[in-house]
Amino acid sequence: MSQSIVQRVVLFDQDDPLVLTSGAVLPHVEVAYTTTGTLSPQRDNAVFICHALTGDAEVGKWWSSLVGPGKPIDTDRFFVICPNLLGGCQGTTGPMSINPETGESYGLDFPLLHMSDFVSVHRALTRHLGVERLYAAVGGSLGGMQILQWAHDAPGDFDHAVLVAATSRLTAQNIAFSAVAREAIMRDPEFHDGRYAGSGPGPRLGLAIARMMAHITYVSDEALEEKFGRRLQETGEEATPSADAMGMGIAFAVESYLDHQGRAFLDRFDALSYLYLSRVMDYFDPFADQQAAAQIASAGTRFLVISFDTDWRFDTRQSQRIVRTLSDAGAAVTFREIRSPWGHDSFLLDVPQYQETVAAFLSPVRPQVDARPELELIENLIPAGSAVLDLGCGDGSLLARLAIRGGSGSGVEIDPDSFLAAVQRGIDVLGEDIAVVLPTLPDDSYDTVVVSQTLQATQRPEEVLREAGRVGRQVVVSVPNFGHWRHRRDLLIRGRMPVDQSLPYTWFETPNVHLSTLRDLEELFAQLGLRIDRRVLLDRSGRELRGTSGANVRAASAIYVLAAGD
Repeated sequence: MSQSIVQRVVLFDQDDPLVLTSGAVLPHVEVAYTTTGTLSPQRDNAVFICHALTGDAEVGKWWSSLVGPGKPIDTDRFFVICPNLLGGCQGTTGPMSINPETGESYGLDFPLLHMSDFVSVHRALTRHLGVERLYAAVGGSLGGMQILQWAHDAPGDFDHAVLVAATSRLTAQNIAFSAVAREAIMRDPEFHDGRYAGSGPGPRLGLAIARMMAHITYVSDEALEEKFGRRLQETGEEATPSADAMGMGIAFAVESYLDHQGRAFLDRFDALSYLYLSRVMDYFDPFADQQAAAQIASAGTRFLVISFDTDWRFDTRQSQRIVRTLSDAGAAVTFREIRSPWGHDSFLLDVPQYQETVAAFLSPVRPQVDARPELELIENLIPAGSAVLDLGCGDGSLLARLAIRGGSGSGVEIDPDSFLAAVQRGIDVLGEDIAVVLPTLPDDSYDTVVVSQTLQATQRPEEVLREAGRVGRQVVVSVPNFGHWRHRRDLLIRGRMPVDQSLPYTWFETPNVHLSTLRDLEELFAQLGLRIDRRVLLDRSGRELRGTSGANVRAASAIYVLAAGD
């Protein structure tokens, strides 16, 4: 897309200064920002993008994989706003700005910031642009952290929130990385207690070292190994333990790469901004407030949280903490860990399934509701308006049907294609293994837990049933019956594993790892203390059978409504 022109606006001045969370006051705050696309007459299509630690307002340059015409954040549809954040060095007021009281750069006299201070400036910018409520706020890394704080400070400001490769608080390891980076900067002889503006080159060596070390944390071991391995920079060949070739200069290709990253950084970033912004991240912990999650959930904002499997800076566990905390408070959350070899920097790159997931979440289509007979039967067994958890929700057909009747809920689906199809329907989905999700959920957190044509594909079906009975006030289970007469015939006469409408997979590709008859299953229900309140027998087309005699032979599948036994 064509690059938007960076604009500047003074949002706070002497007559209306910015009062920071600390109580300190900034009498003059100027913000550099870009806008792309056209604000609709209803002013309901604005998307606000928060950049990461070293980003800037020119989102088209650093997030072209996600933002632009026809991209997930489609500038032909959305009005995209992206500012340089407070404390930055790309046009917005920060430590290198002029202090009106002294006529010189603030340096270390610039007040310490809090994530809420970023939010205050972002909100002022949206109001300046005539936007009262955003369609979405989107950010990666520190950008995602800003959005989480924003959702806490002003819960009603946006309909959708996308947090990519983010965290709700830094780990000790992350704080340690930042501490070393800051020490490298402040111990540089050219730092001069932060008053280096106009007095020399500044702490270029320290800033370069900080960037080199940080960059190591942004890429995965796999990516570095594939790109550089142990190859020498000069020859491109693998290094050998030859004493003649050893030296203290740059020898390995990876060393040359990091040296380049450090030097290139000096041309676009300031050391004081690095100190201030990294310190804000250290102290970020919105969920330290016990009411934070409930406050966030109260606005009805839908969240998409994305992590990457090789990101060790903000690993998947940190995203899962956000997901669990918000979900437990009743927020609508979709989550997915995406496979990528590139580590933390994956959020800036074109990674399979990443862009598609964001696009599906921000621009869902609601196709015609699936008319499968079995789904209609299950739907009728669930009271209207129920909160439902659908384990193995597939493409979200059942939840879409229930939503029409006023129901709410979410799904769990680990298959990537099914997950994406469900998100495209506007369903909230956790893209995780059922066995991982269930133990994290509170008792009786759903009216109904549905396990539809899924139980036989789980590794520990008894644990799934036990946990489902704890999490839901009732459990609806639908399963194929491996004791159906046609299956018995195929085994007995043909000597072949059965394949038909109810069991459509050949033996070598089937996801079904635990085969049972209805009699086997009902015995397991009894062992787990699950009472059968209703049983519906189905033929091979998924329609209800009349009569109950000979169920273990006649039924191709069955639906059970279960509750904890008295």
